[in-house]
Amino acid sequence: MTISTVDKIIEIAELQVRAGGYNSFSFREISKEIGIKSASIHYHFPTKADLGVAIANRYTARFEEHLANIIASTGEPLERLEPYIALFSHALKVDKKMCLCGVLASESDVLPEALQLEAKRFFDVNIAWLQSALFPQSPQAKAQACFILASLEGALLMGKVMKSNTPFEHVIEQLRSQSWK
Repeated sequence: MTISTVDKIIEIAELQVRAGGYNSFSFREISKEIGIKSASIHYHFPTKADLGVAIANRYTARFEEHLANIIASTGEPLERLEPYIALFSHALKVDKKMCLCGVLASESDVLPEALQLEAKRFFDVNIAWLQSALFPQSPQAKAQACFILASLEGALLMGKVMKSNTPFEHVIEQLRSQSWK
């Protein structure tokens, strides 16, 4: 199956944003990597903000697919924590990149409003999923969900700046040992 030009554009732009932030990608660099003219990118995405929204939308949609697969493949709510952690672990250890929406969140004050909303949607989706998938009966479900998501996003950030997986591993150990079990 061949990848469409639009998919190639989004893929390359996502990698660039995950590596260096929203301002690190340019239509010129993407066009060089794909071997097309910059105007071809503008045909599909008139503005950088349009491309940014498409990147974040696709990233969130893929994450939602993973979340649905976790639900489908696990029985007990707390069995879902490990595969959820694995999504973030994959970003750090395999992709060697930050979570796209974590990067965008750190830059949210300077992002176009539509992109801010799309990045926020990622966090809303994750918090809602964690609440219902891991803590369906807990009165503290939202707080627990926020704790897990913030811990994993923060651990990715620390791992990146410290150039080590150790902070991430420490956070995972703490998440596994929490009293919600």
